[in-house]
Amino acid sequence: MEFHLWECYNPEKISVELNEEYSKKIKKLVKNKVSFVAKSLKIEPARLYDYFIYHSLPIPLHVLLNLSKMFNLCLEDIEKSIVLYKQLYVPLKNSVRRPKLPIEIHPYLTSIVANLFFDGSVPKDGRGTYYNQKNQEIMDDFLGKIKFIFGNVYYSCKLDHRGVLKCRIPRIIGEICRTLYSIKNFGTFDARIPKLVFDLNHENKAAFVLSGIVDEGSIAYDGSIIFGVSNNLLCTDFKNLCNEIGLETTNIKQKKGGDHFYLYIKSQKKLLEILETLHKIYPFISLGPKAERLKKALEIKNQKKIYGVAFGRERRDLILLEIQKKDCSVNYLSHNLLVPPRTIRRYMYHFIKEKKVSRTKTGNEFLYRYLG
Repeated sequence: MEFHLWECYNPEKISVELNEEYSKKIKKLVKNKVSFVAKSLKIEPARLYDYFIYHSLPIPLHVLLNLSKMFNLCLEDIEKSIVLYKQLYVPLKNSVRRPKLPIEIHPYLTSIVANLFFDGSVPKDGRGTYYNQKNQEIMDDFLGKIKFIFGNVYYSCKLDHRGVLKCRIPRIIGEICRTLYSIKNFGTFDARIPKLVFDLNHENKAAFVLSGIVDEGSIAYDGSIIFGVSNNLLCTDFKNLCNEIGLETTNIKQKKGGDHFYLYIKSQKKLLEILETLHKIYPFISLGPKAERLKKALEIKNQKKIYGVAFGRERRDLILLEIQKKDCSVNYLSHNLLVPPRTIRRYMYHFIKEKKVSRTKTGNEFLYRYLG
């Protein structure tokens, strides 16, 4: 499914630049008819000179479309000649250069829409589109998707006051997403997953779900997958979309004392299969570090073990031996020894009681130290 630039957003709000060859063609058409053409297009002759003779200003797309009707020009040829487009009246740097046109509904574009829903915004005040992300790998994937779909897009990516990466891209990117997916609102409390996403194929639906988990989900070291937002209807939409791609979910719950709604995705193995299948075809769609947690949790779960006293004693000794080397967290021990986190916590409780181990809190987790 492809859309021409004039179908992606209001042509009266877009300006473009054309390549040299097509610019010369139009210049020949209007040069000796400036007054007539200007009057027909309802613009000042000076503007016509700026657009087509001197090339000192980007051309409003609606002017170009009207010119195509006047001279019976092929719209597809015009589109092929566009070397830059941007929102009308914004600085030239906020543009898409060497654009990919027409624009295709694609899993990458659907993933971008999800990113803007869950950790980004297209503000109502008219400012640029932006996306927030703590992880550099995920941010690189976001920019990879943007460039694949749109072309050479201007962006700035800086750390904000919270130490989070904030990526600003031209507003027109957000507006194109809004138009193509018929999005009424990107706001946290009002957003709904677009109906179009539910009508698209499995790959697009999966791309949206995976991007939602990246931005508003978490995967614990035991493999628990949780997704939560401050919007019950949006959370319900997400649950329904998960179910459509074969993921089993829990009922939606509300956090006590707050407007936060969440659910768990129970199909851990199925989610990993979807991720790995999609990632092979679309490498910019991933779960980043969360994928490694999921893989490790499943590896732990799928181990063939023979339980018994000897097995428990051996695992206990391995944990103590690891702590003797350096202070360790439960998650570190779980990852390296392939032991479920809650099992390690149970051992730690006994070690502390036996005064073999002490713990200190560092950041959001405890580090355990061997006492002998």
